[in-house]
Amino acid sequence: MISYRWCDELPVDDRDEVLALVRRAAEYDAEAGFSAIDPRDLDARPSEGERVWHLPIRARRDLSVRPEVPWVVVAYLRLAVDVDGLGAVQFVVDPDYRSRGIATLLVEELGLDTTGDGGWAGTGARTLRAWSYGSHPAAGRLTTRFQVPAVRRQWTLLRHLSGPWAEPLDPVATEATLSEPVPVAAVAADMAEVAAATAMPARHRDSLSRADDSGLAITASLGGVPAGYVRLDPALHEHEELRAARLGALVVSDRASGRGLGSALLVRALVALRDAGAQIALMRIDPDDERAVRMCRLLSFEQDEAHACYQVGSIGRETNDDLCQVLTGSPAAGSVL
Repeated sequence: MISYRWCDELPVDDRDEVLALVRRAAEYDAEAGFSAIDPRDLDARPSEGERVWHLPIRARRDLSVRPEVPWVVVAYLRLAVDVDGLGAVQFVVDPDYRSRGIATLLVEELGLDTTGDGGWAGTGARTLRAWSYGSHPAAGRLTTRFQVPAVRRQWTLLRHLSGPWAEPLDPVATEATLSEPVPVAAVAADMAEVAAATAMPARHRDSLSRADDSGLAITASLGGVPAGYVRLDPALHEHEELRAARLGALVVSDRASGRGLGSALLVRALVALRDAGAQIALMRIDPDDERAVRMCRLLSFEQDEAHACYQVGSIGRETNDDLCQVLTGSPAAGSVL
């Protein structure tokens, strides 16, 4: 048995429990190579026209049926609904309560009807999208049990930076001027200018602009005008018993596209991660982006994991309308079931 209640702002007591759960899950999932909810998402301000809902899910400790056992937060769902009714779902279960039917029970109780008055569960969401990272068995149940289709894929790619499988990192010739790695906050304006000079949908530009300012960025300019950037995080973590670091979004303006700038930025970022002590670099890409896949293959990246975005309902747009020519290290919406 579970208990839950939608709220547009977490009460103080609930917030403390949810924050503890999210932090515990983030640490647990980082070791497994998954993506969990960022603790900062709990207090993130909605973008213009967006509404955010919070759903703490409680159960009796250890799923006991004894009435004297206290209720505790065992899972948390965050739903961001935009002006078109597109709901981005982030969902995480406490590591101690995974594979115990929490997600399945929640779906069975809430249902997946987005067509009624008020949208899904009265939240206004007419379409739901949720990411599942890696090959967690709960993700498969969305399709096999609830007939929820996967509408988008991502790959995590791996590139060896040192050791016997590492290929040389030769600089890529480019007419652009590349910066050294600098804090993201120092070049946020240049990054926004690059994103604005692309044909990517406004939704994706907004997602990039809302990204946190942690880590570093390498920027590129042509004739003094910002033309591209790549984000990187040199903080090391363990992946397959090797020291790993992550690459984030890589964006090139439309006027600079096709001139080798993306490859030049990637190589410069890989060198920076190698110099920071990383043995491997990890990044995510859209496998349908043939140019991005080809570029990464030529730079000796290998596929490490596959991820899927599941969708319920339709808002009358192509399901891939907000997929753009951008390599992204952190999708805007994610879930760990």
